[in-house]
Amino acid sequence: MNDTNKQMEKNVAEHIMHGFTQLLLERKLDQWAELFAAKAVFEFPYSPAGYPQQLNGSAAISQHIHTLFEQMEIQEFSEPVIMASQDTNQFVAEFTCKGRSLITNKPYHQAYISVVTYDDNGKITHYKDYWNPLVVLESIETE
Repeated sequence: MNDTNKQMEKNVAEHIMHGFTQLLLERKLDQWAELFAAKAVFEFPYSPAGYPQQLNGSAAISQHIHTLFEQMEIQEFSEPVIMASQDTNQFVAEFTCKGRSLITNKPYHQAYISVVTYDDNGKITHYKDYWNPLVVLESIETE
């Protein structure tokens, strides 16, 4: 991949991640769901028991984020560090968020590493989300 193509890939990745984080911060969940292709897959490899490990299709992804945001408030995201893949239309993003559980009011501070694949229209087709499930469990745990 030449330098021009690498920069184009990085620009698309930055655009996707800016929309991903900003729309969540603004709680524009329907617009956020539109970042995904109709047949997108969203995976959670470290998901604990009782939580989904995979969502299939933009409708399932949309339903999941709406349910999640009934339980959680995201207050800020760090600027994602983007690592472009040698493969076209794929990148890795590393970022953090700060928020709180709406159930317990406990803090939710999470670190993510996400592997994102997108189509030629810039829609996410596969999002593999690596995060620490203990952070989720601790934020919702009642004493």
